This record gives sequence, structure tokens and C-alpha cells, in this order.
Amino acid sequence: MRIAAALLLGLTLLATARGEPGATDRPAGVDEKLWKLLVEIDARGAQVKDLTADFTQEKFTPLLKKPLTSTGTILIKGSASLWHTAQPEPTVMRIDDKELRLLYPRQKVLEVYPTGQKMASLAASPFPRLDVLKQHFTFQQMATKELDAAAKEGETIALRMRPTEPELRKHIDEVQVLLQVATGFVLRATTIDSDGDRVVLSFSNIRVNGGVVDRELELVVPAGVKVTHPLEGDAK
Repeated sequence: MRIAAALLLGLTLLATARGEPGATDRPAGVDEKLWKLLVEIDARGAQVKDLTADFTQEKFTPLLKKPLTSTGTILIKGSASLWHTAQPEPTVMRIDDKELRLLYPRQKVLEVYPTGQKMASLAASPFPRLDVLKQHFTFQQMATKELDAAAKEGETIALRMRPTEPELRKHIDEVQVLLQVATGFVLRATTIDSDGDRVVLSFSNIRVNGGVVDRELELVVPAGVKVTHPLEGDAK
């Protein structure tokens, strides 16, 4: 449960719901200039219909001297995303507005987690949408160098986002995200959980509107795979 929750929460920046027109009014405590820029970036990101990219995930924990590193590819279209992790252990994760499905091919196990009502609103679309984010997080601008020493101010913007709801604060202290201003793409997202562990997701070779078809986002489950529902305590 904790692993799936961390993955889901770590992806909120890539999986936020499309909102109602006019719902981007500036929340209290956010600088007017910053909010105007975020609204502009949000509008650019809304033009992306599908996306493919390579990713690297690093998990830093006080218990280990070196981070746990995994690499793979991601495909996104509409409300669905498919994550293929190649190293160090092959897994496939599909997430949409209803559930998270995590396949371990070598172990022949498929874990299924419902996203729940609030998580569904955060996972209904793969692009950052301010109207939903502002319901769950506060916003504070950071220096881009804090997230990427090579990042250039003006070309990118760095944000610190802290959850405002007790349900989210149980799992996550804050999310730090590096956005590309010209496109609205998330280049890097760091999730810091309640135990102080950090998960850093970096994206490269980003390709947009390439015509990803629905079948490419299907999670193919081989015969003989055991399906489990860990939150429900059952298996079949």
C-alpha cells in the first residue's frame, strides 16, 4: 500500500484533472506575478494530447548510502498513463482515474489499487492543471538551481508545493517540481514523504502529440498471473 501510495502521490504533477473554465483564480497567499505565469504555463500544457518520454527515478533514504535507481519509459494519453520500468526490476504500471494497476512480470503478480475519489481527481489527466492543484496544495517559487544546477531561470520555473489536506499530509510533506516555461512540461519532480525519504523523477527525450493510440496504453496481463487487491485483503 505504501509503495503504491508514494508512486501515485509522486505522479500528481503528471496526473491532474482538467478543470472548469475560469477556475484558475489566484488562491490566497500566492504572488500575483507568479500566479499569472503559472496560468500561462498551464494553458500551454493543456495543448498536449499525448506524450512519451524516458524517465529516471531515484529514491533516497537514510537507510541506504546510495539511491535506489530505476529507469524506463512512459506513455500518456488522455486520462491514462503507462509506465514501463526496465531496470533494475521489470514492472509495468498503469494509472487512470479509477485505479492503479502494478504488474510484476517475473513474480507473475498484478496488484490493483483503487485511486479513491480525491486521488481520482488528481489522476484524471496527465498534465498539471492549476484548478485542481490549488485545491490540494500551496505554491511557493524556488530557485531553479535548487532542483537542477544546469537549469536556467526564465526557461524553467521551480515550485515547492505542500499539501493542505490531512489525507495527503499522511504520505507526503512536499512536492518540488521543475517546469519548462515554453511548453508546460514537467522536467523533474521530487516527492518528500512523511518519513523524510525523497523520490526524484526526471524526464528526458520528451515527445508530444505523436499520435499515441489507445491500445499502446493497455496493460497486457499474461496468463497465470495472480491478481491481488492489497487494500481489500483478497487475491484471486
